[in-house]
Amino acid sequence: MIVMLSLFLMGKETVTPKNMKIETALQKVVSFYAKETNNTAILLLVSKEGKNYKAAAGLADRTSGRQVKSDDLFEIGSATKVFTGISIFQLIESGKLSLDTKLKTFYPKGKITQLANYKGENYWEDVTVGMLLQHTSGFIDYFNVYGDDKKALKILGGKEKHFTFSQLIDISVSFGDANFKPGEQFKYCNTGYIILGDIISKVSGMDWHDYMQQHILDKVGMKQTYFGSRITPKLRASMPKGYMARKEVFMAASLAGPAGEIISTLGDLSLLMQAWAKGALYKENKTLALQMEQGFHLEDQKIKNFFYGYAIMRQEGFYGHGGQTLGFQSYMTINPKTGVVYIVGTNDSTIGSMDLFMQLAHIEFKR
Repeated sequence: MIVMLSLFLMGKETVTPKNMKIETALQKVVSFYAKETNNTAILLLVSKEGKNYKAAAGLADRTSGRQVKSDDLFEIGSATKVFTGISIFQLIESGKLSLDTKLKTFYPKGKITQLANYKGENYWEDVTVGMLLQHTSGFIDYFNVYGDDKKALKILGGKEKHFTFSQLIDISVSFGDANFKPGEQFKYCNTGYIILGDIISKVSGMDWHDYMQQHILDKVGMKQTYFGSRITPKLRASMPKGYMARKEVFMAASLAGPAGEIISTLGDLSLLMQAWAKGALYKENKTLALQMEQGFHLEDQKIKNFFYGYAIMRQEGFYGHGGQTLGFQSYMTINPKTGVVYIVGTNDSTIGSMDLFMQLAHIEFKR
């Protein structure tokens, strides 16, 4: 269950005085948020007018008492989907596939086709790459099918676990029929992004990790961004520990893969969002325009201003993505018109990073 904490509880202190430095204002908000969430590690970056302002508060390690630092690494979870989406659009630009490319092109037969079973019919021939990006395939989500994070942790968590592509597909298929016919509705699905990662490998001729490293991380200059399945033990040990309701947990990177295994920093994620919004990761402006303007669906019928498109979330002029692993949460977003960037990270999967952004987005930080 996500903790929804209203920063407006701070009253007048939420509004930044004109003579207060941005760093001071951010630190004040982050310290409050950390305190109100039992010293959860909170990392925050706000970028405006070309400058990054960072703040951090809370415990990176509840056992040793180590405080979190603003340049600490953290798991970004499903924000990884932005990397996967960018990779797919780059391959579309190269003419190697399209949003309408059918999955049967890559997987003409096999157990994976059972993902499209629905009420006695199989709709595999109807599923497209675009549907996977939009979460409209209807496929069962291997990660969220348990309906409870603690139950998922008990079944899927643990350092000794390792999951292959086939195993994740098998888990999804084992839960029976799809949620609906392909293309009919929106339902968030990590399984679709596991498939997209495999498609990147098939189409590019290189492992999807290597493709993203070469075509995104290296291109943007993200020198502090890693894949959870490849990070060194030394770097992993230097990270904040991940928690679920203040209990230390561990999630195998192979469980998330191209749907959520990336580890990064505030600064690197800011670089990514700025490069993406400028179109620097694409050859043609129309590619960015397509991703920013088309394919959006309401993510939640109860929230009328929150949309999901092709691997990107849109809310009140901001474009980005949130993420959650079994021990962390993240949110990264940019307003292309103003250039303002927000990056948020927490080291407890029950503490909402998106909530902090939503509150901060209503605060005007002044020099």
